[in-house]
Amino acid sequence: MIVLLFAVTVTLLLAYQKGDRLDDVIFKKLGFEKDKIYVIDFFASWCGSCKKEMPYLNRFAENEKGKDIEVIGIDVDENVEEGKAFQQALKAKKSLQFKVLDDPKGEIIKYFDPIGMPAIYIVKNGKVEALILGAKDDIDKLLHEKTEALR
Repeated sequence: MIVLLFAVTVTLLLAYQKGDRLDDVIFKKLGFEKDKIYVIDFFASWCGSCKKEMPYLNRFAENEKGKDIEVIGIDVDENVEEGKAFQQALKAKKSLQFKVLDDPKGEIIKYFDPIGMPAIYIVKNGKVEALILGAKDDIDKLLHEKTEALR
């Protein structure tokens, strides 16, 4: 029990939390711009909650299109073909119409190190403004509230 608690505590210390600043490396790698709000969603084909949440996240992305907000999906499937097939299935249902980066080697997620998935980070000017772990009902409405507060 103590070892497990220690492991969780260490993970939380390494993972980005609200108020943390992103490393310059990841800020540049993702091509972030100043004063733009980014909603970063880590997901995978094997994540049931991710599948449930994706249409609502897509609805948020569509409603915010052309504004100062960009949604970026990060597919962490180790098998790229499985990830691509999952993405194509979502696109066919019009449930995935935002930018997705494949991260099969964990080169992006290692900077964020979320404790579970789905994991959504809201970032502005290199600062983590909010973190949402696990699937949420009406995630589109929750994201709208959180991003409106940052404008």
